[in-house]
Amino acid sequence: MTDYSLISFEVEAEVAHLTLRRPKKLNAITDQMNIELFDALNRISETPAIKIVVITGEGRAFSAGYDVGEGEDMPARTPAYWRHHFHLAFRTLRRIWSLPQPVIAKVNGACLGGGMALAMASDLVYASEGAFFGDPEIKFGGGGNMFPVLQWIIGMKKLNELVLTGRNVQAPEALSLGMINEMLSADQLDARVAQITRHMCLLPDGTLVKNKASAHRWYEEMGIGPTIRSNEDASVLGLSTGGETEFTRISKADGVSAALRWQKSRFQDVGAF
Repeated sequence: MTDYSLISFEVEAEVAHLTLRRPKKLNAITDQMNIELFDALNRISETPAIKIVVITGEGRAFSAGYDVGEGEDMPARTPAYWRHHFHLAFRTLRRIWSLPQPVIAKVNGACLGGGMALAMASDLVYASEGAFFGDPEIKFGGGGNMFPVLQWIIGMKKLNELVLTGRNVQAPEALSLGMINEMLSADQLDARVAQITRHMCLLPDGTLVKNKASAHRWYEEMGIGPTIRSNEDASVLGLSTGGETEFTRISKADGVSAALRWQKSRFQDVGAF
């Protein structure tokens, strides 16, 4: 596959740039987008001349997560569909994790759900001051299973807080928790990531591949592989067996926008976060 419709794939010198391209939908991820990302990552893995990969989103968001819309072009949400959907999602995450080249997530604006999973699976994350992270599916009744490596990053208590509240994490807090490497103003983000990639490309040949593999080996020994696989299974099971929620009822009756407004107002009224 070389004809991508939902992402762009460009190579500049020794750096590959992958851009999610659904800006009007805040780069909400579809199955087709995951297919395209996986294909592009495989092509990169077979191109040793590429030393680094940068993933970002077009427009004002990195990604608002998986597309929860309803419509004629959306498949029926059957157990078989959820197995297929999460297979596509998690194979992309595993491909980022196992890619020989380091992957940098360049994050601006919303980085939620599946978008946050892409960022957390990446090796480095640079974010704008206006970036924010979280898993909206928790407020839909989801299980927060799109946190494939977050427990290693932020620790048990903070992970518990996020999966038991579904709240978002703003960029300054994400920096303090170790979710991102650096926070910058929006107008400095591109230049800083370009500077970092130039620095990394100056390292002796083979250093990036060798050191990424070495660092990841420690996490593999601690069981990160089985954790990611169990998260995939739990995601499929949760959405295959759950009953209809109020959110899905409103969504079917009045549309996703109405359901999102209903959901937002409920939590705003409490005002805990």
